[in-house]
Amino acid sequence: MELISIIPDFQPRNDPHLLRKAEALKPVLQYTDFPAPVSCRVNGEQMTPESLKERPLRAGDQAILDFGRHLVGHVALNLSTAGSHQDAPAFLQLDFAEMAGELNENPEDYHGWLSRSWIQQERLHLDRLPAEVSLPRRYAFRYLRLTVLDTSPKYQVVIQGAKCTAESAADWSSVPEKQIADEELKRIYDASLRTLYDCTQDVLEDGPKRDQRLWLGDLRLEALTSYVSFRSLDVIKRCLYLFAGTRFPDGRMAANVFTEPEPAADDTYLMDYALLFPVVLQEYLEETDDAEALADLLEPALEQTDWVLDHWVDENGVMKSDAGKVGFIDWSESLNRDAALQGVLILSLDACAALCEKAGDGKRKAEYEEKAATLRQAAGRAFWSEKEQCFLSGGQISMHSQVWLTLAGVMPEGKAKAAFDKALNLPGAPKMNTPYMHHYYVAALLKAGLKDEAEAHLRAYWGSMLNAGADTFWECCDPDDLSASPYGGMIVNSYCHAWSCTPAYLIDKYFI
Repeated sequence: MELISIIPDFQPRNDPHLLRKAEALKPVLQYTDFPAPVSCRVNGEQMTPESLKERPLRAGDQAILDFGRHLVGHVALNLSTAGSHQDAPAFLQLDFAEMAGELNENPEDYHGWLSRSWIQQERLHLDRLPAEVSLPRRYAFRYLRLTVLDTSPKYQVVIQGAKCTAESAADWSSVPEKQIADEELKRIYDASLRTLYDCTQDVLEDGPKRDQRLWLGDLRLEALTSYVSFRSLDVIKRCLYLFAGTRFPDGRMAANVFTEPEPAADDTYLMDYALLFPVVLQEYLEETDDAEALADLLEPALEQTDWVLDHWVDENGVMKSDAGKVGFIDWSESLNRDAALQGVLILSLDACAALCEKAGDGKRKAEYEEKAATLRQAAGRAFWSEKEQCFLSGGQISMHSQVWLTLAGVMPEGKAKAAFDKALNLPGAPKMNTPYMHHYYVAALLKAGLKDEAEAHLRAYWGSMLNAGADTFWECCDPDDLSASPYGGMIVNSYCHAWSCTPAYLIDKYFI
């Protein structure tokens, strides 16, 4: 499943009023210096950062610097020479990696559908050393490999020091102190917050390595986690205004928004992401009671749900069978998305009703409540199988259908556990492939009253990343195949990704 949408001559419909407000909410980034790697290796030999200064590097030598934790920021290297006078440029290659395993990947072997320009690799010609070399790009990494491609027989390169100036708009001092006695949950909680911290830039990015922009599905999960931790309320509000301020010409919200050089909607539409906008707004208002945001964003929010009702729901109140072509739900080629999208639409209708109630519009509140009730009944008739005792979507049993229709309140009482077990253990059923989907699985278990199962899954799934050496959570994780990638190569996977940050929210709300 490739998410590549190209609309010729696409011109977003911008609202200057909303975009000005978004710009006024742009946060001030906080900078922290990490002045030296905590450990390093040269040609496989372990050494201390201090001994690295005594180890000249010849052509072909490699030094791997471990900064000790995942960082997002700008790197500077202090380089000098040993031997005779520098009589030729030093030709260096720098490879940045979030996980050590990325350094085992050859960029030349990557032929996936995402641009290879996302691979964090630089080549430098340095004519005069010693020098402090400040790299202009921002990187997301823990490991830096420096390879000396060439010097000359007369001199060698010496790494005198390295530092990263890390950046984030989140504030650690604002996080309430949590007493988490369980060591495993504490490790998961901490990694969750580090993930969100590194994704909180001038917007809530989906991934600081890639794509470095604002996606609506990720925003919802980042916001939930931020409410119990950093409370970056202005950044969340800014993101809401950016989505409402630049849209498709027909009013639909793009799945993601670019912010540089100016805010602009991408020409990618994902139905379930757009339907989540009213949900994100409702949850933001529950936290803030922000009258300005309600007044500015109510109509753009309602438009997202109304558009889907008008274009993608049939006369029986059921999602049309080809809706999956404009939905995401999860990375999966084989997944039939109709039932899951119906569940997202019902939740969106509930949010619209709550927004209208907050705005004092009783008439429209009642209309949305009636539509939600109609679609719930229709979903039960269209997707529930008495024979299989679970939901079917296009004849397919998947966890995705069980999860979203449970969250939407369609699952018959007392049926959830058996339905979940069947979808989880059925040979050939589509797997849940992303932390995004696994979050909603845990949320559905909790809604169904299966708290022990929810906690066990949170520990097992997010714990598998920690056991693999992660200190932030990943974009894609298959515990049975940790090298899995939806893009054709793990070298472009994001190993600090917004939609995987929610364990801190779940732990805070349900497990401590």
